[in-house]
Amino acid sequence: MPKEKVNYQEVYDLYQLCSETKELKEFCNEMGLNFEKFMNWQRHQLWDEKMGKTVSVEQPSTAPVRIVGTPSNQPTVKMEQVKPAKPEPIKWVKLQLTGGATIFLRNTNVLDLSLMLNKLIG
Repeated sequence: MPKEKVNYQEVYDLYQLCSETKELKEFCNEMGLNFEKFMNWQRHQLWDEKMGKTVSVEQPSTAPVRIVGTPSNQPTVKMEQVKPAKPEPIKWVKLQLTGGATIFLRNTNVLDLSLMLNKLIG
């Protein structure tokens, strides 16, 4: 059983959405509600409706809005160009070729390494 105060109207509205698939008692068990207390609340609601004591819910009234001032021409978000981070240089690379030759590259970068490999491949 829930510790906080239960809004039975919300529970009843939720039950109305799935009433085709479940019985009210089963629904209360799944929600952790006391079925007897829920039925007591529902009886009071029906009795109040018969006696004309129901509270009608009205849409909230909205007040008119008046805009004061003029909008500024400055953008709200400042756009700054972000320069891509410069890749870290590769300290050294050792390539052992199948013919027995060895190639050392020092202080290179990915682009230069890629170009050199493309030249080797063909």
